[in-house]
Amino acid sequence: MDPNNPVDYDTYDHYDVYFQSDYDRYTRDYEAYEHFVALCEQEAGGSSSDPKRRRTYIPRERETAEQRLLEDYFGNDEFEPKYPEEKFRRRYRMSSTLFNKIVNNILSYDVEPIPEYFTYFKPRYDATGRLSIGPILKCTSAIRQLAYDTAPDAFDEYLQIAERTSRECLDNFTKCIHVLYVEKFLRKPTAADIEKTYQLHEQKHGLPGILGSIDLLIFLRDFLCKKIVNS
Repeated sequence: MDPNNPVDYDTYDHYDVYFQSDYDRYTRDYEAYEHFVALCEQEAGGSSSDPKRRRTYIPRERETAEQRLLEDYFGNDEFEPKYPEEKFRRRYRMSSTLFNKIVNNILSYDVEPIPEYFTYFKPRYDATGRLSIGPILKCTSAIRQLAYDTAPDAFDEYLQIAERTSRECLDNFTKCIHVLYVEKFLRKPTAADIEKTYQLHEQKHGLPGILGSIDLLIFLRDFLCKKIVNS
């Protein structure tokens, strides 16, 4: 050591020798971290430098669509609907009376705890303060998909409902129908039910013993619809 300089520079010349193991461990950990980040980005569909894919927002005017639907098929105390009842039955595959009864049964279901698929049809406000899609619009979307056997976004232009929302409407609607009517109208027929069906079909069509035919299925559908309306 230089007597004129108390600092031993030789010690600092070998600084990396004393801390080499720590440096190597840090390097290995950092490389492992970078490899982990790269794998995560690869699983996510690209690196962080790639442009982010965002969902296209379409400003749907569902309030206008709901008002138009009410004017076209439902009307009110002041005016008649634009389309007559036979048009409603053709496009909904049921009468307006039955449709309104189903909607009211869904909204009035009050068995605790209320399943989420029932609360889905109740009006509520979103985070922006906008009222959700009305129950008539949601049920119309579900029934139109069943009636026409079409894709969920087939009525987007008229009903102003996105494809994902239409799927949710159909899924929740079928669950509600099962809970409401399974015990009375969707149960397996008994021997007495089958015998009564034979008799009713023979009285109406004059053709006995054709259980399973298309005519009988249509007859059963109309019969069940009347039972739901009158219940």
